[in-house]
Amino acid sequence: MSWIPWLVVGCYVLGAFALTWRLWADPAGQMVWGNREDNNLFAWFMRDIAAALSHGHLPALVTTGLNAPQGINLMWNTSELLPGVVLAPVTLLAGPQASLTILLTAGFAGSAASLFFVLRRWGASVGAAALGGAVYGFSPAMLASGIGHFQLQFAVLPPLIIDAVLRIVTGRGHAVRTGIWLGLLTAAQLFTGEELLVDTAVAAGVMLVVLAVTQPHAAIETVKVRAQAILAGLGTAAALAAVICAYPLWVQFRGPLREHGSPWDVASFHSYLYGFVTPSGGLLFHTSASAAIAARYPEPRPEYLAYLGWPLLIVGLAAAVAFWRDPRVRLTALTFAILELFTLGAVSVTLHGFRYPAALLPWSWLHGLPLLSDVLPDRFSILADGALAALLAFALDRAHLRAARTGRRPLGLLATTVAVLAVPRAGHPRCAGQFALAG
Repeated sequence: MSWIPWLVVGCYVLGAFALTWRLWADPAGQMVWGNREDNNLFAWFMRDIAAALSHGHLPALVTTGLNAPQGINLMWNTSELLPGVVLAPVTLLAGPQASLTILLTAGFAGSAASLFFVLRRWGASVGAAALGGAVYGFSPAMLASGIGHFQLQFAVLPPLIIDAVLRIVTGRGHAVRTGIWLGLLTAAQLFTGEELLVDTAVAAGVMLVVLAVTQPHAAIETVKVRAQAILAGLGTAAALAAVICAYPLWVQFRGPLREHGSPWDVASFHSYLYGFVTPSGGLLFHTSASAAIAARYPEPRPEYLAYLGWPLLIVGLAAAVAFWRDPRVRLTALTFAILELFTLGAVSVTLHGFRYPAALLPWSWLHGLPLLSDVLPDRFSILADGALAALLAFALDRAHLRAARTGRRPLGLLATTVAVLAVPRAGHPRCAGQFALAG
């Protein structure tokens, strides 16, 4: 029925409100607890953008409003220009914190809805796609990013970007029209969160490589038959994005106050193996011991992104093994594994007393490339969670199909039950924990 997808989206919206209800009690005067500095910075960006629009001009890309008298280059900062423009009326009427509350809520619900519709496009049933959207939109990585990292938590566009790339390459839809859509999405993501755009491009590249390696004959035939259409689609996207983004990117890389390198110690922002299975105190299901371990994480709390939990990891592994022959399961499983390996960064890893050199980790082969050298690898967790969500969705459909053919319906029911139980375990915060408020 046509109304069912919108019912699913409505459930996502209710879930997002359930996570942020304390903020909505006073949206103009409350902020997420745990990262006051970043919250204040985003609030300043929102106010600056709205003030510029109220005077009839676009926000300046270089301003002395901060760090006077030198100023800052907004393209080198998490200024979220597009959300700031869209939410400018709210900022002018109710203040920047109200806009950030809306952005946070839309990040949860919108990210889940985005992947839901993408999964539906690629053949997932409504129920499976709804579960996949929930795993992505309300994942622990999203919850952690919601502590002041709005440019990462608003992850609505990455599934749409990857979907458009795959549609161009596989021939689903008109190449040029899809290229126009991809170009617009790319520009929109640039002005929302540039680092997440780079992460998304890497994830899309990983998926294309996996497709080529796992289906080499099909890949060769596709290139032979569709080379012109693929070039037309991707070329259209690149040209349109270049037209929209050329001047801002010139300001960033050639304009005043341009940066050289990252202000952060990029190498230290990586996941630790224990982080995949150790829930923090900000999640509903945790122990005092696990919360204490998570609290000793070397980086700030918003960077505790790797956690998924044993239930979700076991379900994902079982699904990949059971339905490996399904190309969609194989693609998403391998993409998930590679992106999670990327989150480990380019440092040595110790496992069961053995120290594995950094050269064995795939990110060590890429982190020296232009642009990628400034990427914080732990943040690939967001896209890895999306890949796992898609894996679960496609596997659940295969489980139900197998159960229907064999008459063993408990198999599908068991898979559904375990996966559904894994979602709240992985993603439900305590009211007094992650989203407690500061005035």
